Amino acid sequence: MTDRWDVVVVGAGPAGATTALLLARAGASVLLMDRARFPRDKACSEYLSPATTEILERLGGGILDAVESAAHAKLYGMKVVAPCGAAMCGRFRGGPRPYSFALPRTTFDTILVAAAARAGAHVYEATTVEDLVWENGAVAGVTARSCNPKGLPDGRGQRVTCNARIVVGADGLRSVVARRLGLIRSSPPRRVAFTAHVADVAGMDGVGELHVSKRGYVGLGPVGDGVTTVALVVPLAAVRRSRGEGRDFRRDFFAELERFPGLAGRFDPRRLVRDVLATGPFAQWSRTAVAPGGGAVLVGDAADFFDPFTGQGIYAALRGAELLAECLISVLTPCPPLRSGEGERGEFPLSRRERGVGGEDLAPRAHRPRGAPPGGAAGPRGSSGERDREHRPGASGAQGQRPRPIPLVTTCPASIPLSSASCSVASRPA
Repeated sequence: MTDRWDVVVVGAGPAGATTALLLARAGASVLLMDRARFPRDKACSEYLSPATTEILERLGGGILDAVESAAHAKLYGMKVVAPCGAAMCGRFRGGPRPYSFALPRTTFDTILVAAAARAGAHVYEATTVEDLVWENGAVAGVTARSCNPKGLPDGRGQRVTCNARIVVGADGLRSVVARRLGLIRSSPPRRVAFTAHVADVAGMDGVGELHVSKRGYVGLGPVGDGVTTVALVVPLAAVRRSRGEGRDFRRDFFAELERFPGLAGRFDPRRLVRDVLATGPFAQWSRTAVAPGGGAVLVGDAADFFDPFTGQGIYAALRGAELLAECLISVLTPCPPLRSGEGERGEFPLSRRERGVGGEDLAPRAHRPRGAPPGGAAGPRGSSGERDREHRPGASGAQGQRPRPIPLVTTCPASIPLSSASCSVASRPA
């Protein structure tokens, strides 16, 4: 089975789902795939810093309303507690909402994936990317294997090749795309996080907490319905040493928390409402966010990882997706959406499908720059029907054709990933 798309986005977390949403809204044919089925848990602080709310407002599509309608908590500041017990608390100020949201990733990620689907992205869940497809030294798609719902004889599910003009690696800290590109690097400090949901934690008062010691640190943040996300972050060396001593950080999670002066006596192990999850080691990054031969780009944790202590992981994922979409829209569509404030339209206006009109928003293709070729970088696009025949699987006229990968040229320094830099991307002449 072979599919053909403008963009294949690998990983449906915040970075991937938001990238897929914005590109589909701009008129690109987008496939969003993830190895998990949604909703699914993630080892995460589950904290959306105040600047994240501004992005959710810009995304539109009812995303912020869905967050506010779901079970969530509002955090009005952060408290940092030193090893000696001294504490400092800062309150958020400015803007119409002087607070941040916090909610489980089972809820938040599902909201974003649903929004991407409403915008026109096709979502493949329970599909694992195994390798990249190459053409003339450039990435030209992915090979993946779906789950095995029909009991296929080999027990491994169906293999599929998805050809794409651009592959977006948004598959997180253990990115398959980044590994296949040979871009993975790591550096100290090497840490591992253990996270759990605990109900009725004593002393929570509307702010997040960070408790620091020589052994590591612990982050606390309510996520709604009386539940608090508790994240214990320790050096990788300590985890390895504990195994040799017959200890287990998952099994001894609450005992480890009791060793922090500001946390002793605040937890009842019987109130554990989600098993302890682990992730890490951290401090893993990619030496560049763009495939050297073109055709692929990384975003979110796949490009660069933010230590949980910063609380900026989800914000960086969403902002990186915005920057990447702005770069790619100029390549994939002959006339990108207007910037905020131009023509009284939003920066990324809703598609007709999202507005419930049906079909696709033809407004971005209404005009093209003087002297530009009729199809722009994406080829002939006289109508959405023509685009579908060119790139959608199974459409008439698509048999035997493969979308040409787009070699990417970026003005970003190689050491700065697209997820944290403003870049311009253009197609290189074939």
